[in-house]
Amino acid sequence: MSRTMKKKARAALDYPETWASRAKHSAYRTANRVGPMAGMARDSAIGMAGNARDYAGTAREVATSRLEDARYWAAPRLDHAAVSFEEHIAPRVAAMMAEMARRIDPAPPIVKRRTRMPMMVLMGGLAMGAIGFALYKRNARQWADTMSDTKDAVRDKVEHVRHRAQQTAHQAGETMEQKADEMQNRMS
Repeated sequence: MSRTMKKKARAALDYPETWASRAKHSAYRTANRVGPMAGMARDSAIGMAGNARDYAGTAREVATSRLEDARYWAAPRLDHAAVSFEEHIAPRVAAMMAEMARRIDPAPPIVKRRTRMPMMVLMGGLAMGAIGFALYKRNARQWADTMSDTKDAVRDKVEHVRHRAQQTAHQAGETMEQKADEMQNRMS
């Protein structure tokens, strides 16, 4: 095909006459392509934010059910500990108190010196029980704090996704404005 035929074929296409008109036409075509993409990005970001909100609700439900499971697990054990304390430790404490009352009595009978050892054992047992109870409370508090932190982390992720979606939409708009300005500058 000769050069003249190529030029004629080009002349037959429906292009605007001036370079500025062609640039403007190209800018409009590009804007028509990018506009729907920005809308899709916005819709996708909104969908992702909705999913993150659903995940946060699910995390709250899971935390609630786990807390309830922990309570179901702890209640029988505390009841068993109370019964054990009542059946085993309370009688010993009562016996020791009766022994102390006899020792304090103004006319005490002769007592052997071996009575210090059971008192030391009782005090040690009470101290260990108090430490165990404190550790149990601390672990329960840490578990609740962990669940609260998880909820906050999910909320932060939702906000981050929403912010990124807004940034992407904003950047797409700025890019389109820049391209339109460039085209306008080339036309003038």
